[in-house]
Amino acid sequence: MKIGKVVKKYGIPVSSLYFYIKNGLLVPPRRNNQYIFDERTQSDLELIQELKEMDFPLKTIHRLLSLRRISNFYSEEDRIERRDIFLAHERELEKKEAALSDMREKVRRYIAEFDDHKQSGNRSGVPVEMLRLLCCPHCNSELMMDGVSMSQQYIFHANLSCSCGYKAAITDGILCTKNINTSLYDKPDTTRELYRDLPSRTLSLFENSYNWLTYYLKKHVSPGKVWLEAYPTAWFFFHNHLELLSKEDCLIVIDKFPETLLAYKEVIDEQNPKCKILYIADASTSLPLKKESIDCCMDFFAVNEYNFYHEGLFLSEMIPYFKQNVELFGVYFFFRNGRKSVAKYLDSYPEGTSSNFNINWFMSEMKKEFRILETVDCGSSLDSGQNLGLGFHVPGEELHLQPYHAKLK
Repeated sequence: MKIGKVVKKYGIPVSSLYFYIKNGLLVPPRRNNQYIFDERTQSDLELIQELKEMDFPLKTIHRLLSLRRISNFYSEEDRIERRDIFLAHERELEKKEAALSDMREKVRRYIAEFDDHKQSGNRSGVPVEMLRLLCCPHCNSELMMDGVSMSQQYIFHANLSCSCGYKAAITDGILCTKNINTSLYDKPDTTRELYRDLPSRTLSLFENSYNWLTYYLKKHVSPGKVWLEAYPTAWFFFHNHLELLSKEDCLIVIDKFPETLLAYKEVIDEQNPKCKILYIADASTSLPLKKESIDCCMDFFAVNEYNFYHEGLFLSEMIPYFKQNVELFGVYFFFRNGRKSVAKYLDSYPEGTSSNFNINWFMSEMKKEFRILETVDCGSSLDSGQNLGLGFHVPGEELHLQPYHAKLK
């Protein structure tokens, strides 16, 4: 029988047959430079398949084939060796079975933990302790509140108003202002399409920048601070780094889409974070926050995201809310020789600025009002995949991530 018929009869790949032949497990005769699988060779192949079904290693299979070829197990010594081989394999299978049982039990415990998180029912709202940070963005007066639904710690629903006419509301634990998104080129990403299809190289750059930020954050920031992070609809640093914030810390998360904030809030509630978190849905930079209330700001793509729809430097717009000794941490995304990528970005986001993803522009703008204390280029990626977040990156052009630590001048 020729090799093609053997493949069909035994359902085995040609590559496997050649591997067995090359390594001496099969020794078919040859005629006219073709292998012929006679009855003896087919019998060897059937034994190989049977032993593989019992999870014998190929080295052991080869030994059993050799014993059969030498004596067909007529000798007592060969029969004893065959039996010893099977007994040893049985013991190995018992060890594997015990190990698999342990692994299965660990998997079950993880599944139970996942289910516990899902059913935990943790529910947060606007922390009562963070009401002290709120005020009217128009006249800086205290906000009045009615129609309140709350617990001892959180406010879940309420109407907010000011004597000057300003109105806002707390809905599902999120402070929602009247400043809603008006761009036709943006949408809430509640299924995190931004992360889909990010190549390993790009994800490694993210991790390098995370490590850099974590190091300098721990080095320069003590507990008890009010943090701000904006635009998690793009990327959200603290979502995966909540352990860096203590129970004395407050985190304000701002985004233009309440849907995105609610999606993140539900996930974060399951984690039961130590810090207090205030979510604000506002598409502007005129926020219902007291001036000079922010101790620290995290910008992970926020400056880039702002320039998709606005001119200027986002951090400069936030200066009224920063304390004089504010600590700024962030990561700026930029292209080096990325003309095609920038053109594609502007085509996809016509409201965007051409200075976006330009490290020279970013550094120049920062130096007007901030002092950059530490910064580094984490490296580059030549392809960011076809995803919502960086799909305009033309393969072959360099996308760089530049973490920084800065303060006000």
